[in-house]
Amino acid sequence: MPVNSQTHLIMGAALFGKPLPRLAWAGAAGGILPDLPMYVIVAGLRLQGHSLDRIFGEFYWQDYWQIANAVGHNFLLWGAVAATSAWIVTRHRQTQNPNTAPDGGAAAMAFAFSASALLHSAIDFLCHRDDGHMHFWPLTEWRFHSPVSYWDPSHYGTAFSLFEAGLGVLIAIILFRRYANPGIRLALLLCIIAYVAVPLFYFWSLSSHDHNAPVSGLGQAALSGESA
Repeated sequence: MPVNSQTHLIMGAALFGKPLPRLAWAGAAGGILPDLPMYVIVAGLRLQGHSLDRIFGEFYWQDYWQIANAVGHNFLLWGAVAATSAWIVTRHRQTQNPNTAPDGGAAAMAFAFSASALLHSAIDFLCHRDDGHMHFWPLTEWRFHSPVSYWDPSHYGTAFSLFEAGLGVLIAIILFRRYANPGIRLALLLCIIAYVAVPLFYFWSLSSHDHNAPVSGLGQAALSGESA
């Protein structure tokens, strides 16, 4: 299952971005939103001088970070927004000419955004083993422990990483052909580059890391561009 942040982004654009570029942007934004708290927290802690090993081995398990993950990957929140916006879009289409293309109004944008965030959450639900999120918070703190881990080689992590990279590049090419919008095409090129550049950064970071304090599994996943 794809769990690189850029893969979530382009999947949202591909599945919920038809037929207008603004819907593609909304789908892309929804695809990346659940991971934004992670990036903000990691950036802040890194600026304070903390190592990735400590960030993902210690800070990651703090209540504030776990709750941020729970809100960002929340089935209840995104399910409610997606269902409500889908109902509004359906009612709008019933009162319009059925042959008229969607206008990309506020409800359509909200659906593309929330449905993409919901898809991101569902994929993470299936691909986190011991580091999963509280997807039904605040009703419960239950976490699903999947037999599949997106980063752990002992739980199919390597195979899924290879599958994801191929799938991500394929989706990016499809979107590149679908949209002539220069901004979208530039974003897609950056996503494709990330599949090569981020792993290179990962290996460079490990080579410069203190060998007496190895980066944790979650830290390695973050260095390789994968969502936590």
